[in-house]
Amino acid sequence: MDIMGALEKIVGPKRVTNRPAICQSYKYNCFLGKDWEMKPDMVVLAETPEEVSDIVKAANEYGVPVTPKGAMGGGGLGGTFRGGILLDLSLMERIVSIDVDRLKAVAEAGCSFYKLSQELFKRGLMLPTPAYDNGPNVAASAITPANGFGKTKYGPNIDLVEGFEVVLPSGEIIRVGAMAYADTDFGPFYRYITGPDLVGLFTKSNGAFGIVTKIAYQCLLLPKHWSFHSYYWPFEQLPDVTKTLMEATNIETFDIHFNDKYRWDWEGPFDIPGDGYFDVTLIVNGYNEKEMKGREESVRDICRANRGTYLPDLAKHLYLSWPAIFFAAHPRVKPPVPPNVFTETLGERGYMYILDELMFPTSWLTEVYTKTIELCEEHKLAQLPKHPVFDGYPMRRQVISSQYWVFINDGKPEWVERFHRTRDDFREWFGKRGGVFQSKFPPIVPDFTWTNQSGAFELLRSIKKALDPNNILSPGTFELGGGK
Repeated sequence: MDIMGALEKIVGPKRVTNRPAICQSYKYNCFLGKDWEMKPDMVVLAETPEEVSDIVKAANEYGVPVTPKGAMGGGGLGGTFRGGILLDLSLMERIVSIDVDRLKAVAEAGCSFYKLSQELFKRGLMLPTPAYDNGPNVAASAITPANGFGKTKYGPNIDLVEGFEVVLPSGEIIRVGAMAYADTDFGPFYRYITGPDLVGLFTKSNGAFGIVTKIAYQCLLLPKHWSFHSYYWPFEQLPDVTKTLMEATNIETFDIHFNDKYRWDWEGPFDIPGDGYFDVTLIVNGYNEKEMKGREESVRDICRANRGTYLPDLAKHLYLSWPAIFFAAHPRVKPPVPPNVFTETLGERGYMYILDELMFPTSWLTEVYTKTIELCEEHKLAQLPKHPVFDGYPMRRQVISSQYWVFINDGKPEWVERFHRTRDDFREWFGKRGGVFQSKFPPIVPDFTWTNQSGAFELLRSIKKALDPNNILSPGTFELGGGK
């Protein structure tokens, strides 16, 4: 019996295939460009942790790599870097439990945040950080470094993970964190066990240490009162914007977004005054009206003290319409996409590239933005039909996550080359300063990501070797030279 026969015996012939057309469809990723080769040799859909366990055991027997993947969503943010089996967990979508008193939710790995959030909303709860649409699912957003709305107050998605059920590289099914005692009378009430924090071993691991099959999340009560605010600044006042972001983070503003004016050039139309170069949008909420008004007053005082000018309606536009999808407190508003979006730049074969996703101290925003613009001008990215867009998400602990959107027709090699030169020069500058590279896949990182933390990197490799001596699960995750 070969590996295909073994897999068919586990899941049946309808849930495993090596047909080239299907494998090719799973290769797609809209953020990495067409040059990335992530085509699996076969695709398997599992429905239970026991099936996942048997698949991993078979993979060990035949020496075939396994990479887990959730729902395709809008981007398909999973991929096989060494071929082999792509393990699609999208059929494992059950909500196991929602505990209103303990503010905990347990769901299977492939459950979408949209499905889970709807059930939480009905019970007066929410998960603040993930985007509430059909793409992100509960496990993938924990084993890759996902951010979303609410991260300014609550941090990235992984800060709300309480526990995992995991299939180890050996095929053994274990539970860590709150899931370790999920079947007791108390239930999964606390992330930490008697001993080290094992949940952190699997977060941001890309499935290299184990395949998550269930996850427990810390939920929150859904505030009744929400409001949206926006302010703008001219270019020379970027240091004032930086102070605003830091101070608004300190008072636990629910969510903050920072953009330069170029976002509205392609997303608009939106009437921003001529001297408006940067804008900051903020979500404020409260469990009662008095609390919300107090927070609104604090936000207003901070923005005005740092010379920001109030900009009506932009925040509602950002948070309640395309492409944003935060609507925990409001019905979704989705107007038609403006006609000036995705026109000149994209053509038939173009799409959005991301010039890295970065984590750095919020206090460094002025230097990072200035360097980005300098290289954008030097390598003529600024001369593309649509100017690239800087997008930043301040988070608690005074950290900001940023990305640079570049809209490229990849049928024009000179455009792609400009992008690569800008990216590579920026990486050299950023890496020397100790920044953290945040990507959807841990393998897609420049070497400085690992060499800046060489001791931790070697420990990760040692753990990988001990848990997975056959290098079966998500091979390539902890290697140098992975970034293109």
